[in-house]
Amino acid sequence: MLLFLVLLSGCGGGAPTRPGSGAVLNLSELVAAYDMGDYNSVIGAPSVVNLSPREQTLQDFIHLSAQLHTDLLVVTEAQFVAIDLKRLPLRYRLEYQLNYATFIKRIDAGRALQMLSRPAVSTNTLKDYPNLFAKFFRLRAEINNQMGLNTEAANDYIRREQFLKSEDQIAANQATLWILLSQLSQERLDNIILGTGNRRLQGWADLIAITRQLTRYPDELTGQVTLWKRRYREHPAQEKLIADLLKRSHELTLKPKNIAVLLPLSGSYAKAASALKDGILASYLADSHRHEISLSFYDTAGNPDTIEAILQKSIADGAEFIIGPLSKKVVQEMNDSDDSRAIPTLNLNLTNNTSHDNLYQFSLSPEGEATNAANRAWHEGYSRISMLLPENSLGKRMSNAFRKQWEAYGGSIANISYYDPKLNDFATPIKAMLDIDNSENRRRALRSALGNKFEYTPRPREDIELIFLSAQSRQARIIKPQLRFHHAGKIPVIATSHLYSGKPDRRLDRDMDGILFEDMPWNIRQTRFSDAHSHLHKKYSGQLKRLVAMGIDSYQIIPLLPVLSAYPNEQYMGESGQLSVDKSNRIARKLFWSQFNKGIPRPVKDFIYVEPPTAE
Repeated sequence: MLLFLVLLSGCGGGAPTRPGSGAVLNLSELVAAYDMGDYNSVIGAPSVVNLSPREQTLQDFIHLSAQLHTDLLVVTEAQFVAIDLKRLPLRYRLEYQLNYATFIKRIDAGRALQMLSRPAVSTNTLKDYPNLFAKFFRLRAEINNQMGLNTEAANDYIRREQFLKSEDQIAANQATLWILLSQLSQERLDNIILGTGNRRLQGWADLIAITRQLTRYPDELTGQVTLWKRRYREHPAQEKLIADLLKRSHELTLKPKNIAVLLPLSGSYAKAASALKDGILASYLADSHRHEISLSFYDTAGNPDTIEAILQKSIADGAEFIIGPLSKKVVQEMNDSDDSRAIPTLNLNLTNNTSHDNLYQFSLSPEGEATNAANRAWHEGYSRISMLLPENSLGKRMSNAFRKQWEAYGGSIANISYYDPKLNDFATPIKAMLDIDNSENRRRALRSALGNKFEYTPRPREDIELIFLSAQSRQARIIKPQLRFHHAGKIPVIATSHLYSGKPDRRLDRDMDGILFEDMPWNIRQTRFSDAHSHLHKKYSGQLKRLVAMGIDSYQIIPLLPVLSAYPNEQYMGESGQLSVDKSNRIARKLFWSQFNKGIPRPVKDFIYVEPPTAE
């Protein structure tokens, strides 16, 4: 009879009952609920009693893992440490490793990566659980990505594929790998292609390099993809993916033969228009197919009253694509015209809405830079920041954009301090940001109470992890030393592109050492246009130099606009940044990061944020 009752009770102690919220489950039922992903039933069930040490360890692990999946914040590291890994069945040892690393990566990604140096159980030992190894390599890829180790992440996605069974899973994994690698610079891709590493990784990098260069030229792309297949005969890239690359090139790319450029070449915007024009011409002259394309410039003079006539003239002249106008008022006036709907257009400013599918908008938006800075700061691991911004419309726009992205992540803002950009001393707003005024008030109160003088150094508040700064070069060169003077020199500073003139100046910029800032490749990295048009680097500086890069990209991106619109994860590696098209047909820019070291901007590791498709 005893033996019969034991057999009825399954593998664990306690009386068997039907599963349900708060119901008593025996260990086998608890394990079954966990394996089905019914974590709430696991958490709601009372603990099974009278278990052997091995069974107790398994129950502790299942409860802990269920908590991790439902409410990460209630889990502590001590709970993981308390579990004796040797008592767990092999399958759950690998899950333990995955769950522990998932918990730790929130606070220490480097340590989580060390935990995943290799699977806790060999692939031969757990042949029946390929999904666990697929999770292992995906998690390690995500953490490598988080650490900026993009090549290592790509290799993990490649290794992950051998544990995927369905075509949809493999397609999703390859899509993730493609998104990751397509965000690497051409220099990084070339290093992979010419290196001696993973042959599959080399094949992916080579295919991305080919499509990046030739998507705008469908016939040439088809020929090069054929040669690529011969070079990498055993490559696992799905034929469906390759067919899609060719299809989008043949069916989606724009091929205008007559391009009209509408710019205010005279009037108050003439200098900006001149920089844009020089960039467009530089890009046009570098186009190997330029003999097939006519480029015409029209002076809008910044006057919205004339734009209708200019638009009609460009159409009468045979325009098949329009770049411009520049002024927001003129852009809005033109887009309200019925005539504008017939021709694909790339505005060089933003309006409240886009009026038709053929309309795209491009701008060097300061809000975009603030959002980029918030992304970088959060993925660096900061959670509480202060802002130091100019007291003008730019400062307010920066504040709103950064705050929106930061609070969406769950970050907190200690305070926001504004400075007068016309001044040469920013001590007052800096002291307000650091809360030094209260520290000095306490000193005065103590002196008054004690009636004597004593040594006292005002200290900044200690809860600020990072300072977000928006400043021009002149102000930033003063602000950084004043932060040091007020004992805040060790607080990291992240800034937008405005603080860099675009030309290295070791003597003047050395006071900005340590500041991490974002800027476009044209300003801080060697690009394919740098040598050919070095005279443009010398001719322009500051924002005008950035407008040259915007002009280059405005021409280069024309054929790719429908492709980028149809494939939101695709990007164009431009001179003004990594460009993509959002759902409103606006061009979004991802900039590159540098840090001042001895007065010279030095490139730092970029983070690539990839949300993996979930076909599982």
